[in-house]
Amino acid sequence: MPVGEKRTRRRGRVLEEAILDAAWAELAERGWSGFTVEGVAARSGAAKSVIYRRWSGRVELAHALLARGGAATPETVESRGDLRADLLAFLRDTVRFLGGPFGDASRGIVMEGDSGHHASVFGGRVLAALVGELVDQARLRGEISGSPSPLALNIGHAVVMWEFTLTHRLPADDDLARLVDEVWLPAIRSAPA
Repeated sequence: MPVGEKRTRRRGRVLEEAILDAAWAELAERGWSGFTVEGVAARSGAAKSVIYRRWSGRVELAHALLARGGAATPETVESRGDLRADLLAFLRDTVRFLGGPFGDASRGIVMEGDSGHHASVFGGRVLAALVGELVDQARLRGEISGSPSPLALNIGHAVVMWEFTLTHRLPADDDLARLVDEVWLPAIRSAPA
């Protein structure tokens, strides 16, 4: 720091965002196995004690990253005019997203976190709402007539997450197409009118 320049102390939301930005960068660079509170502290310039006052450890810090990422999820999705193409594009985007720090954080939380924090595929989630929007657009086009349950809306990305979490690999594009054609699309289309 140049002579005479005062260091500005970060507080509140500004400090929290700086820590989360550093955590994201740390996770992107080191992956879950190298993701530590110490590394985040060093990268952010915040004391470990400051981080531990906000989050009990790396799992809670990762939860905060996922929550922030979820808040940045678009509220609407654009349809391609065909439900199959929409679902396949949705899964491809999910795979791309999981291929980065978000995926490492998700897998780490599932493997180490408290199961009370995990969302159920049976309930309405942000992802189910986005898929529901695509399904509503397909219904307006006359492609389907029923109203699928949250479970049917969640099947596609739930299977992708399961595969990713257990095998540490992301499904190939051919697997995504089979998932849409053999499981997800039939489940959505079979919903009662």
